[in-house]
Amino acid sequence: MLDEIKGFGITLKRLAKPTATIAYPDEKRPMAERYRGLPSLRTDPETGEALCVACGLCARICPTSCLEMHVVPSEEGDRELGEFILRSGRCMFCGLCAQVCPVDAITMSDEYELSVTERDGLIYTKTELAAIGTQSAVWWEAGSGADDDSRLPRDGAYDRFREAVAENEYEKR
Repeated sequence: MLDEIKGFGITLKRLAKPTATIAYPDEKRPMAERYRGLPSLRTDPETGEALCVACGLCARICPTSCLEMHVVPSEEGDRELGEFILRSGRCMFCGLCAQVCPVDAITMSDEYELSVTERDGLIYTKTELAAIGTQSAVWWEAGSGADDDSRLPRDGAYDRFREAVAENEYEKR
């Protein structure tokens, strides 16, 4: 009988707490800062062209070979991105393509609604990936990434290491 009373007590405690339910299609859950969703291409906000320099590192490092890149020689003698295809059905969302990109042209978006009725819907082209990339905030505007000062250590946190390096430099001379 005592166990039943304890159970009712727990139920009454839970009834007093506010619910944490959201209206999903209208309201989306905020994703974690380092969430890796669908890879997307970034574009230059002024010109609207892809930032990709067609180096091909992302396609080479991909463990599942889900990225396909067609490079076209440009008029200036350089190369430019002709076609970029992502087969998201193969993608394991590891983020290696975004890490290896030298110009931050590819990023992992917050996109997680990827269900389709046919497999052809899992193939994304350059224009579709660029449209997804423009929806997410750019890292230099969002405050996350290489120039984010909030992640830097407070002033003086590494002074003892800097002093040790400076002493070593002085001793080497």
